[in-house]
Amino acid sequence: MRFMVRVVMFCAVLGLIFGRADAQVDVKIAGGAVLDPTRWGGHFSIEIPIGDTYPTYLAPFVEWYQKNGIDEIPFGASLIYKAPFSDRYGTVFFGVGGGMLHARGFPVVDPFTGGLFVDTNTGEFLTDSSTEPVIVAGGGLKLDVAERVGVFVQGRWFRAFATGSTNNLSFQLGLSFTLGER
Repeated sequence: MRFMVRVVMFCAVLGLIFGRADAQVDVKIAGGAVLDPTRWGGHFSIEIPIGDTYPTYLAPFVEWYQKNGIDEIPFGASLIYKAPFSDRYGTVFFGVGGGMLHARGFPVVDPFTGGLFVDTNTGEFLTDSSTEPVIVAGGGLKLDVAERVGVFVQGRWFRAFATGSTNNLSFQLGLSFTLGER
């Protein structure tokens, strides 16, 4: 839990450092899941405008997924481009980025036998944690439901740069809040 609080605070500090006083910042909060195997979790990001000519945004993010006591926490930043979906209804967005993937609670495997290590005192499986670089790509659709509130759906692909890493595809559905001057 302390790790998650630190990452969210890191995202907020990036928003304060790179954000302009006259800019509109979008805050996204969502629930979602990673597929194959299914792991439930959530998404938090802050989209900070970085371009005056093109609608590009720097989006620090953190996600959290869990199943059977194993946590996966991808965090980092994405570069996002937003195009109007229509004149009044919302935006279509897509982007790429990178960061780190922190995994914890996975069992330690003996490299020689392929079996799991067991603590001789408690009889429980030994668990480990790992933090590896990750690449992220994704896109989605945001529909405005009020002046400063929208509903969004997005899909994201991520993969860690680690031996044995697999492609992960996640989907999120959530709320987007616009903060700042118009």
